[in-house]
Amino acid sequence: MTISGEQTGARAVLSRWGRSVRDVPRAIWAAAASVLVVVAIVAVTGGLARSTTEAAEVGAGDEVRTSTYAITVLDASFTDGVESEYLEAEPGEKLLVMTTRMENLTDAPIGVGTTADLLKANLVNTADPLLELHGTEPTGSASVWRADGSAGQVVLQPGVPDEVTIAWPVPDDAFADGAVALDVHDAEVSRGAVILSSRVVTWRPDGLVARVITPASEAR
Repeated sequence: MTISGEQTGARAVLSRWGRSVRDVPRAIWAAAASVLVVVAIVAVTGGLARSTTEAAEVGAGDEVRTSTYAITVLDASFTDGVESEYLEAEPGEKLLVMTTRMENLTDAPIGVGTTADLLKANLVNTADPLLELHGTEPTGSASVWRADGSAGQVVLQPGVPDEVTIAWPVPDDAFADGAVALDVHDAEVSRGAVILSSRVVTWRPDGLVARVITPASEAR
C-alpha cells in the first residue's frame, strides 16, 4: 500500500490532536459536559425560544398608545342593525358596534378602513389588521364612520383626536359572556411598493401592545 506525503501529514496532525485531547484535564471535560446538559434542558423546556411578553389588559376608557396611533375604546354594543349607516346583520350574525377615540401620532393623514395619500394604515379590513377582534373572526368587512354622524371616509389628521365608530359583523354566538376583546398592535412601517409607487407607505402589525376588554351592551 502506498501512502502519500499528504496522508502522512494528515496522520501526524490527527496524532498531535489526539494527544492534545488526552492532555485536557478531566475537570474541564466535566465542566463542558455539565454545560451541555444545562443547555439541553433549557432547550427542551423552551428556554431558548424567543421570549414573549404578555400584552397588558386594559378596559374601556383606557388609552392605548402605539408608535403611530392611539386608541381608547369608549363603549361597545351588539345590535341587529344601524339605521343611520344602512347596516343590517345577516341571519346568524350580529353587529358589534364599538365607539372609540383615535389619534394619529404621525405627521401624515391616515385612513381608518381606507387609504389616505398613499398611506395604507391597515387598521381594519385587511388579512392582518392592527385592530383585531380576539376570540372570534368577523364574518365580513367592518364599517367605519365618525361618531358625530358626519359623512365621508374617516381620515385622521396628525395630532387631532377624533371619535370613530367601527361595526364588525360577527357570528351570533360570539362573545357569549358579553365581554368584547380587541387586540391593539403596534405598526411596522414599510415604504415603497412594486408597481404602485416608491412613495407608498404601508403599516403592518408588529407586536401586540394591549388587549382591551370591555362589556358590550345589547342594543337590539
